[in-house]
Amino acid sequence: MNFKILLKSFKFAFRSKKRVLSFIVVYAFLFVTVARGLETPSWYLYLGMALVVGTFYAILISQFRRRDISIFKCIGWDNSNVMLLLVGEVVLVSLSAFLILFQLSVEIIGLTAYLGGLGSELLSSLHSAIVIDAGLLITTLLWIVVLQIPGLLLAQFRATRIPPMRALREE
Repeated sequence: MNFKILLKSFKFAFRSKKRVLSFIVVYAFLFVTVARGLETPSWYLYLGMALVVGTFYAILISQFRRRDISIFKCIGWDNSNVMLLLVGEVVLVSLSAFLILFQLSVEIIGLTAYLGGLGSELLSSLHSAIVIDAGLLITTLLWIVVLQIPGLLLAQFRATRIPPMRALREE
Protein backbone atom coordinates (compact mmCIF):
# COMPACT_ATOMS: atom_id res chain seq x y z
CA MET A 1 0.00 0.00 0.00
CA ASN A 2 1.29 3.39 -0.92
CA PHE A 3 0.80 5.53 2.20
CA LYS A 4 2.02 8.63 0.39
CA ILE A 5 -0.94 8.45 -1.99
CA LEU A 6 -3.31 7.67 0.88
CA LEU A 7 -2.18 10.78 2.75
CA LYS A 8 -2.43 12.77 -0.46
CA SER A 9 -6.01 11.59 -0.84
CA PHE A 10 -6.82 12.98 2.63
CA LYS A 11 -5.47 16.39 1.58
CA PHE A 12 -7.15 16.11 -1.79
CA ALA A 13 -10.52 15.38 -0.16
CA PHE A 14 -10.60 18.70 1.63
CA ARG A 15 -10.38 20.58 -1.65
CA SER A 16 -14.09 19.92 -1.97
CA LYS A 17 -14.95 21.12 1.51
CA LYS A 18 -18.70 21.38 1.04
CA ARG A 19 -19.12 17.82 -0.19
CA VAL A 20 -16.81 16.30 2.42
CA LEU A 21 -18.30 18.24 5.34
CA SER A 22 -21.85 17.52 4.26
CA PHE A 23 -21.12 13.81 3.97
CA ILE A 24 -19.42 13.79 7.36
CA VAL A 25 -22.73 15.02 8.77
CA VAL A 26 -24.65 12.45 6.69
CA TYR A 27 -22.36 9.69 7.94
CA ALA A 28 -22.77 10.84 11.55
CA PHE A 29 -26.55 10.50 11.17
CA LEU A 30 -25.97 7.17 9.43
CA PHE A 31 -23.89 5.97 12.39
CA VAL A 32 -26.64 6.88 14.85
CA THR A 33 -29.38 5.33 12.71
CA VAL A 34 -27.51 2.10 12.00
CA ALA A 35 -26.38 1.73 15.63
CA ARG A 36 -29.98 2.13 16.82
CA GLY A 37 -31.15 -0.21 14.06
CA LEU A 38 -28.70 -2.96 14.97
CA GLU A 39 -30.59 -3.35 18.24
CA THR A 40 -33.90 -4.06 16.45
CA PRO A 41 -35.14 -7.31 14.87
CA SER A 42 -35.05 -5.73 11.39
CA TRP A 43 -31.33 -4.88 11.60
CA TYR A 44 -30.70 -5.97 8.00
CA LEU A 45 -32.77 -3.04 6.68
CA TYR A 46 -30.45 -0.60 8.43
CA LEU A 47 -27.40 -2.36 7.01
CA GLY A 48 -29.01 -2.09 3.58
CA MET A 49 -29.40 1.63 4.14
CA ALA A 50 -25.69 1.86 5.02
CA LEU A 51 -24.88 -0.07 1.83
CA VAL A 52 -26.92 2.35 -0.29
CA VAL A 53 -25.39 5.47 1.31
CA GLY A 54 -21.84 4.07 1.03
CA THR A 55 -22.34 3.11 -2.60
CA PHE A 56 -23.90 6.47 -3.42
CA TYR A 57 -20.99 8.35 -1.87
CA ALA A 58 -18.35 6.28 -3.65
CA ILE A 59 -20.09 6.78 -7.00
CA LEU A 60 -20.43 10.49 -6.26
CA ILE A 61 -16.69 10.73 -5.60
CA SER A 62 -15.83 8.97 -8.84
CA GLN A 63 -18.23 11.25 -10.72
CA PHE A 64 -16.82 14.50 -9.31
CA ARG A 65 -13.21 13.35 -9.63
CA ARG A 66 -13.42 12.32 -13.30
CA ARG A 67 -11.20 15.12 -14.54
CA ASP A 68 -8.70 14.68 -11.69
CA ILE A 69 -8.55 10.93 -12.27
CA SER A 70 -7.88 11.43 -15.97
CA ILE A 71 -5.08 13.90 -15.15
CA PHE A 72 -3.54 11.42 -12.73
CA LYS A 73 -3.72 8.74 -15.40
CA CYS A 74 -1.99 11.09 -17.85
CA ILE A 75 0.94 11.51 -15.48
CA GLY A 76 1.30 7.77 -15.00
CA TRP A 77 -0.88 6.69 -12.09
CA ASP A 78 -2.18 3.16 -12.39
CA ASN A 79 -5.64 1.93 -11.39
CA SER A 80 -4.53 0.82 -7.92
CA ASN A 81 -3.33 4.34 -7.11
CA VAL A 82 -6.63 5.78 -8.34
CA MET A 83 -8.50 3.28 -6.18
CA LEU A 84 -6.40 4.31 -3.19
CA LEU A 85 -7.37 7.92 -3.85
CA LEU A 86 -11.06 6.97 -3.67
CA VAL A 87 -10.57 4.78 -0.61
CA GLY A 88 -8.73 7.57 1.19
CA GLU A 89 -11.62 9.99 0.86
CA VAL A 90 -14.20 7.41 1.98
CA VAL A 91 -12.06 6.39 4.97
CA LEU A 92 -11.54 10.03 5.91
CA VAL A 93 -15.26 10.74 5.90
CA SER A 94 -16.12 7.56 7.83
CA LEU A 95 -13.49 8.05 10.51
CA SER A 96 -14.26 11.75 10.88
CA ALA A 97 -17.96 11.01 11.42
CA PHE A 98 -17.05 8.27 13.90
CA LEU A 99 -14.74 10.55 15.87
CA ILE A 100 -17.24 13.42 15.93
CA LEU A 101 -19.98 11.12 17.17
CA PHE A 102 -17.67 9.59 19.77
CA GLN A 103 -16.65 13.06 20.98
CA LEU A 104 -20.27 14.20 21.21
CA SER A 105 -21.18 11.07 23.16
CA VAL A 106 -18.38 11.62 25.65
CA GLU A 107 -19.27 15.28 26.11
CA ILE A 108 -22.97 14.60 26.62
CA ILE A 109 -22.20 11.86 29.15
CA GLY A 110 -19.81 14.22 30.94
CA LEU A 111 -22.33 17.06 31.03
CA THR A 112 -25.05 14.74 32.28
CA ALA A 113 -22.82 13.50 35.09
CA TYR A 114 -21.59 16.98 35.96
CA LEU A 115 -24.94 18.73 36.02
CA GLY A 116 -26.84 15.89 37.57
CA GLY A 117 -30.43 17.01 37.92
CA LEU A 118 -30.01 20.48 36.44
CA GLY A 119 -31.33 20.79 32.91
CA SER A 120 -31.80 17.08 32.76
CA GLU A 121 -34.71 17.21 30.30
CA LEU A 122 -32.59 18.64 27.49
CA LEU A 123 -29.58 16.48 28.34
CA SER A 124 -31.66 13.32 28.64
CA SER A 125 -33.20 13.93 25.22
CA LEU A 126 -29.71 14.54 23.76
CA HIS A 127 -28.43 11.47 25.58
CA SER A 128 -31.16 9.26 24.14
CA ALA A 129 -30.74 10.72 20.64
CA ILE A 130 -26.96 10.81 20.23
CA VAL A 131 -25.10 8.77 22.83
CA ILE A 132 -24.24 5.27 21.65
CA ASP A 133 -22.44 2.58 23.62
CA ALA A 134 -18.76 2.41 22.63
CA GLY A 135 -18.93 -1.26 21.65
CA LEU A 136 -21.97 -0.70 19.47
CA LEU A 137 -20.35 2.37 17.92
CA ILE A 138 -17.24 0.38 16.96
CA THR A 139 -19.41 -2.44 15.60
CA THR A 140 -21.31 0.11 13.52
CA LEU A 141 -18.04 1.56 12.21
CA LEU A 142 -16.91 -1.89 11.11
CA TRP A 143 -20.23 -2.61 9.41
CA ILE A 144 -20.22 0.71 7.59
CA VAL A 145 -16.63 0.24 6.41
CA VAL A 146 -17.39 -3.28 5.16
CA LEU A 147 -20.57 -2.16 3.44
CA GLN A 148 -18.68 0.53 1.53
CA ILE A 149 -16.59 -2.05 -0.31
CA PRO A 150 -19.17 -2.76 -3.07
CA GLY A 151 -19.53 0.97 -3.70
CA LEU A 152 -15.76 1.36 -3.87
CA LEU A 153 -15.50 -1.50 -6.33
CA LEU A 154 -18.16 0.09 -8.50
CA ALA A 155 -16.39 3.45 -8.23
CA GLN A 156 -13.12 1.79 -9.20
CA PHE A 157 -14.80 0.21 -12.21
CA ARG A 158 -16.11 3.62 -13.26
CA ALA A 159 -12.71 5.24 -12.62
CA THR A 160 -10.80 2.68 -14.69
CA ARG A 161 -13.03 3.41 -17.68
CA ILE A 162 -12.04 7.09 -17.67
CA PRO A 163 -9.63 7.66 -20.56
CA PRO A 164 -6.48 9.70 -19.82
CA MET A 165 -7.14 11.85 -22.87
CA ARG A 166 -10.28 13.22 -21.20
CA ALA A 167 -8.00 15.57 -19.25
CA LEU A 168 -6.82 17.18 -22.47
CA ARG A 169 -10.28 17.79 -23.92
CA GLU A 170 -12.01 21.08 -23.39
CA GLU A 171 -15.31 20.92 -21.59
